[in-house]
Amino acid sequence: MRGSCVCVVLLVCLGFAAPAGSAGEDAKDTKKPPEAAAQNADAPSFAKLLNDLRSEDTKVREAAGQALLKALDEPIKKLGRGFLPRLGKELNSADAAVREAAAKKLAESVETIRKSSGKGNESAFNAAVAKLDSKDPKEREKMQSRLADVLDQRLSAPIMDKLFDDLASADAAVSAAATKKLQELGSDASLDLVNSLEDERPAVRKAACEILKGLGAQAKEAASNLASLLDNEDKGIRQMAASLLEGLGPDAAGAVEDLVFYLDSGEKSVRRVAADILKKIGPAAKDQASDLVDLLSHDEKSVRALAQEVLVNLGAAAKGVAGPVIQVPEGHAEQPGAKDKAEPEGLAALVDDTANNDADTRLRAATVLGAIGPDAKGALEILKKHQGDADQGVKDAIAEAIRKIEGKPEGKVEGKTETKVEAKPETKVEAK
Repeated sequence: MRGSCVCVVLLVCLGFAAPAGSAGEDAKDTKKPPEAAAQNADAPSFAKLLNDLRSEDTKVREAAGQALLKALDEPIKKLGRGFLPRLGKELNSADAAVREAAAKKLAESVETIRKSSGKGNESAFNAAVAKLDSKDPKEREKMQSRLADVLDQRLSAPIMDKLFDDLASADAAVSAAATKKLQELGSDASLDLVNSLEDERPAVRKAACEILKGLGAQAKEAASNLASLLDNEDKGIRQMAASLLEGLGPDAAGAVEDLVFYLDSGEKSVRRVAADILKKIGPAAKDQASDLVDLLSHDEKSVRALAQEVLVNLGAAAKGVAGPVIQVPEGHAEQPGAKDKAEPEGLAALVDDTANNDADTRLRAATVLGAIGPDAKGALEILKKHQGDADQGVKDAIAEAIRKIEGKPEGKVEGKTETKVEAKPETKVEAK
């Protein structure tokens, strides 16, 4: 079933299950007396609510389900997904059959979580449940958020399995109905839609891609998952992922870290695609600017060039890595007995370190500083210090960067070499 393996791994990571054969660290906590509920003395404990969901009495199960979702109200709102809220409405339906079915679904989801740790390891689940009622508000909130997340994913799995099976149906009406439902689910379906881009059925892949395009910004939660497909062995899947990320633009900010990783580690074609997407994301990629600066001194020139492209595209948004000069107070210098000194950082440091950075790196750093413009004024001292750089290309880039940072108009730039073109004598052409 879709997502079942992923969910088991998730349960282990979240603390609601331990790997088979090991009760995990949480199991050790069961030797300690359980902590009393701290948030509301009148509210039933999570342990009781979860146990009541196992009751054979329909009314007890329904009441437990309603109370459980009410207790998880805040973390459910933070999830930003709608499967649990939908279940909450069903649990409060006027139709007894709907209420009973909803309580059954919730009970089955809890049992899946309880049993996922394997036979003999239920103590890990019990330890996690005890933390749901912890006296420590941070621990309590953390565990309640985890429970809401896991329950939501468990509830979505069978629904999604059926919808994606229907997408592949030869019956056009069935396929159209599944498409409409997935569109209505919006962001709730985005992660499953991205996973379906790797489905073995071409009809499902094509439909999932079209639905994701239509979702637009609603698919931003799945941006990182899309980025993970950029190096897929299937060219068609790579192209779909790239197209969707470019379409998201700034809303693909959640994939920036993955994209910067590909600039360094991906194949050349993947690097190019990653750079283009980063440029589409624009200023929203600024949080990874320091990693891009590091790539300016990469061993491969092509990687440096792509990092420069992205940084130049960021412009003023990259001002945080321009390299303000940091004054080291006397007595805090690294070298004993050293006087106050200035330590350049970021791009300014690349320009300043002529001993370790080649001309290409220095030139690229200076070029980016120029693209940042007046917001890079903290690097002016270093730039002016190296106006006489031994490499003419670096020297010209530094002169241009200084002009842009100081806001001077284009024209003759001090320190920049101008190519003189001698006027050729006019050649008179006699009319024939």
